[in-house]
Amino acid sequence: MTDRRIYVDYIARTEGDGAIDIVIGPNGELKKARWEVWEPPRFFEAFLIGRKAEEVPEIVQRICGICPHAHHIAAVRAVERAMGVKVSEQTVLLRELLHYADWIMSHALHVYCLAAPDFLGYESVIAMAGNPELLPVVGKALELKRLGNDLIVLLSGHEIQNRTSVVGGFTAVPAKSDLEKIKERLKAAKDFAFETVKLAAKLASQPPYPDLVRKCEHVALHDVRKYAINEGRLVSTEGLDVPDWEYPVWIIEKHVPACNCKHAIIKGRDSFLVGPLARVNNNFAQLSADAKKAAEEVGFKVPCFNPFMSIVARAIELVHSLDACMALIDWIGEPVFEEPSFEYKAGESYAVTEAARGICCHGGRIDKDGVVQKWDIVAPTARNVYNLEKDFQEFVPKLLNLSDEELTLKCEIMIRNYDPCQSCATHSLKVRLHRER
Repeated sequence: MTDRRIYVDYIARTEGDGAIDIVIGPNGELKKARWEVWEPPRFFEAFLIGRKAEEVPEIVQRICGICPHAHHIAAVRAVERAMGVKVSEQTVLLRELLHYADWIMSHALHVYCLAAPDFLGYESVIAMAGNPELLPVVGKALELKRLGNDLIVLLSGHEIQNRTSVVGGFTAVPAKSDLEKIKERLKAAKDFAFETVKLAAKLASQPPYPDLVRKCEHVALHDVRKYAINEGRLVSTEGLDVPDWEYPVWIIEKHVPACNCKHAIIKGRDSFLVGPLARVNNNFAQLSADAKKAAEEVGFKVPCFNPFMSIVARAIELVHSLDACMALIDWIGEPVFEEPSFEYKAGESYAVTEAARGICCHGGRIDKDGVVQKWDIVAPTARNVYNLEKDFQEFVPKLLNLSDEELTLKCEIMIRNYDPCQSCATHSLKVRLHRER
C-alpha cells in the first residue's frame, strides 16, 4: 500500500517558520502529529552575557515587532528586582498603559487580519476588504489598531522600539492634554469593540470552527486587585499559585527532536496553555464591567477549555483594554517627569508579563558591577508549542473523513488560533500530512 502525503510549504498569517508533520496509518489511526518549529535560534540569551544590566530591556524588545513591550517590561522588571531598584507608582501605571496599548494593537490585528479571513472564506484581510460589505469593518479594525499604535508612540516615542521606558522609570512623559485626546478616541472605539466580541462569538459558533474541548491546564498572571498584565502571581486552573519570579522552578523545559523550540510542562504535571483564553479563565472577576457584560451577551462562560474560543477571549480583552486605558489615564492625571536612577547591585531575579499571546518570561543574574552573567528568555509561543501538539493529537482523529485539503485547512486554522510567533519561540509553517495505505 502506498503512502499518502500532503505537503504545504508555508501557512500564511503567522510569524516565523515551522512544520506540522501528520502521519495517518492505513487503518485510519493517527501515528504522529507533531509541530516542528525550525525557525533558527537567534541566541539573544547568549549575547546578553557581558552586557550592562540597563542594556538588557532595550535589546530584548527587538525580539518581536508585535509584542516588544511585553519583552521590554518583563526584562526591566527582572533587572530592577535583581538590583533592588524601586520605581514610583506613576512608572508602574505608565508601563501598564503602554502594555495595554500593545494589546489593543495586537488583538485587533489578530482578530481581523489573521483569524477572520479563515472563517469568512477569504485568503487575506486584503481580499476581505474587496467585499463592499466588509470594507467598512476592515477600515474600523485598522483604525482600532492605529489607536493602539498611536498610544504606544505617545508613551514610548516609537511604534515598535521604545525610547523612553528604562531601568528606574521614564526618560520622558506625555502631556495630560495628549492623554486626554487619546482617551476620547478610546471611548469612541468602545462600540466597535463590542461588535468585535459579537463577531468573534458568531465565527466561533459556526463552521469551519470546530468544537474541541480538551481540559488542559491554563496558566496566567493573576492579581486580585486588577486584571494582571505586568505584575502578579503565576496561577493556573489546576491550582498553581506561586510568585512570578519562581517560574524557572515550576515551568520545566526540555529539548525535543526536530524542533528548535523547547517543550514546556508544569513541574510534576503536563502541557499547559497560555494566552487570552487562559487569562480570561483565571481572571474573569478582574475584567472591566463592560468586558464582563460583553461576555455575558454572547454566552461566553468560564472556565472554557475549547482552544478555538480564544478569538472570543481576545475580543473580550479588547473591550477590557479600552476600559483599562481610560482608567489608567484618569489615575495618572498630569504626568510629572521623574529622573530615572539606579545603582548597580549583585542579584538574581525573574519576572513575567502577559504578552498578547501569553506569559513572557525574563530574568537572570547580574554581578556587582551591573554586568549580566546569565539571562533566560521564554516567549509565550514556546509555552504553547507542546500544548498545540497535544491538541492536534486529539483534534486530527476527529477529521480523518475529510479530504487532505480540508484537513490541512483545519490544521492551519488551529495553528493561527494560537496566534503563534515562531521567531520569538526559538530559544508554521509547513504542513506535512502523510497517510499510510
